[in-house]
Amino acid sequence: MADGSQSQTMSGPFGADIPAHLQVQSRPLGMMKATAEHSESPASPKPLTQQLRLREFALVYMSYMCFLMGRKNYGFWLPAVIDILGIGKAEAGLLGSTQEIVYGTCALLNGVLIDMASPKHILVACLLCIALLNLAIGSTESLPVMIVIWGANGFVQSFGWPSISNIFLAWFPDPASRGAWYSLLSTCQNAGAALVPLLISSCVSRLGWRGALYAPAICCCCYALVLGALLYGSPAAVQRSVSGQRQGLKTYQAPQLPRGLARLLTQQVLLNRALWLMALNYAAISLVRTSLSDWSTVFLLEAKGLDMSQAARCLFLLETGGFVGSLVAGAMSDRFFAGRRGPIVCTASLCIAPALIGLLLSDDERLLSLCYALLGFCAFPVHVLLGLFSREVVAPNVSSSAGGFVKAIAQIGGAFAGYPLGLLQQQAGWRGVFGFLASAVGLAALATLPLWNTTAQVERQPLRCRNGTVADFEELQKKHAGGSHAKLHKLS
Repeated sequence: MADGSQSQTMSGPFGADIPAHLQVQSRPLGMMKATAEHSESPASPKPLTQQLRLREFALVYMSYMCFLMGRKNYGFWLPAVIDILGIGKAEAGLLGSTQEIVYGTCALLNGVLIDMASPKHILVACLLCIALLNLAIGSTESLPVMIVIWGANGFVQSFGWPSISNIFLAWFPDPASRGAWYSLLSTCQNAGAALVPLLISSCVSRLGWRGALYAPAICCCCYALVLGALLYGSPAAVQRSVSGQRQGLKTYQAPQLPRGLARLLTQQVLLNRALWLMALNYAAISLVRTSLSDWSTVFLLEAKGLDMSQAARCLFLLETGGFVGSLVAGAMSDRFFAGRRGPIVCTASLCIAPALIGLLLSDDERLLSLCYALLGFCAFPVHVLLGLFSREVVAPNVSSSAGGFVKAIAQIGGAFAGYPLGLLQQQAGWRGVFGFLASAVGLAALATLPLWNTTAQVERQPLRCRNGTVADFEELQKKHAGGSHAKLHKLS
């Protein structure tokens, strides 16, 4: 923030200038206490703003766990569908492939729609739709209908994380101090996916295979009501709720497309060698992660003779390892490699191959559990770091396009975990499947070697979020510190 100057501005990818007096730095993890100059007096809204920030963070953290519950239940009702419909694994794999293809395509194309609507309304509507789609899957025994419904679920799921990111950026506008918070937010994927096997397996044992669909539907519906009642979505929404003065907060209009955008995207994204190497690695990692998520239950029941509860524990350890690895990866890349992500991505990718071979050769449950924990610890950090890495090697105004490009190719890799992998299993068995996965991830690790010394572009400008930031909120609270503060305290 500039000292003593209100004329200096920052601009973000949304094209709006942020006045210097409205810039704010969010507190990093471990620095939660208010300073002396911002005491908890009614004239200073800082501590109360922090409370709201943490509440919003917790709400969106839990919301994505519900999104995952409506998507990661696939592997628990798939074995029953294969038996009931009398279909092969290749045909059943069409369900997973369809969802991954739709998810990846829509993730690349729906950014404009997400930025036009309220992220709170998007999250509520999507959770209700996920509940209805899971109920619809449980009410049919037609494979074509199931494919259409599960593809629609992929479409709805693609709105989840971008909307959560919009809310996160609104409440944590300072890029210099939100990195640790973003790493913590990303662990909701591991926490949700770790709890899903435990919850779903319990429901399946009591209610049959449809319990794997009914439980997520109930949870998503209930949490949609919670978000509708408690979530604001941005500091601007809080201010409108408190004061009822929509004209009081300055909002920022959506930007016009800059001139030369097509040329910039071509040079910075489509012809960027680093992004293509990341995309190849990301596709292999997504292939492995989706394969383990969708087929582990079938593999452990058929090839290893485990029961459903033992398989659920293995998947729990996969997500637990991913949770730990996601927290460790960013800190290691900063501390040991001066912010270079390439060494961690390459090393972690290379460690996945022997873990996959160990999973194939092991028959002891403890060794299988250890292999799953190692796979999670190595695979999930690559997933987290590549999402950040892809945005660091391009100009700030095309960072979202770079991230979407890499993510879309990654979803193609995830789609191969459906029908193609099921067909491979029918032809070559599980040895062929794990041999193929180990080879793919080994080649992906080699593809990232040229990125070992790649660093982020310097002089990156802070990202700007629409609908106002914490700074806007605090600015208005200073003007209306009297009656508004009392009303706001009731809301928190």
